[in-house]
Amino acid sequence: MRKILPAAAVCLAIALPTLADDWSIGVGTGPFVFGTFAERTTRLVTESGEATSRSKLSAATRPGGTADIERGFSDRFAVRLEASWTRAPMKVKGGSGSGSGVSFDAGHASITTFALPFVFTLNPHGTFRFHLEARPAYGFYEMTRRDAAGATLPLFEGTRGRWGAVAGGGVDWWLSDRFAIEGNADDVVTSSPFERSDFGGTTFGGLKIPKTHNVHTTAGIRYRF
Repeated sequence: MRKILPAAAVCLAIALPTLADDWSIGVGTGPFVFGTFAERTTRLVTESGEATSRSKLSAATRPGGTADIERGFSDRFAVRLEASWTRAPMKVKGGSGSGSGVSFDAGHASITTFALPFVFTLNPHGTFRFHLEARPAYGFYEMTRRDAAGATLPLFEGTRGRWGAVAGGGVDWWLSDRFAIEGNADDVVTSSPFERSDFGGTTFGGLKIPKTHNVHTTAGIRYRF
């Protein structure tokens, strides 16, 4: 929250001197699904042969929130300043990518993302208005580790920032000239908050640290002023 309030203050400082119909604000909430932070592949040798075990370190799916302020420059083109945030327990997922796994009471991740989206509206005069968006983003990954976390998961303690980008789209159902119900689906891609040094050499087996895809699916409201 302490990272969101300064952004909200900046948004208001920009908007208040220029109140007009080409400004709007939006809020939303929905499930945040996190991608892989790190992946371990372990080979097990038995009398009958070899087997491979794969596990993925991530965060459990949890509801999150978004807030933004938008400045329209034409019927089709606008720019938003957006913040999203959530808090989720850390999780080890199975290698199938199905989302199955075990949530560990070893720590939590508080993830806040700031983005500057460029929004293109496909049909600016319809009741249902579809839009596409893409923008640079910056994510804060704050890990809170419990005392016994080091024995279960290699969680770092503190906050790390990562640059990335967001792409997605959505639809606005305009009930009046000023009020709309909005749905969005965004894919937030950043570098993993984890580093190889977090895993202590070969402790975590064959290690891969990919870029992280975090999917935000939200529903909310938009107000034009």
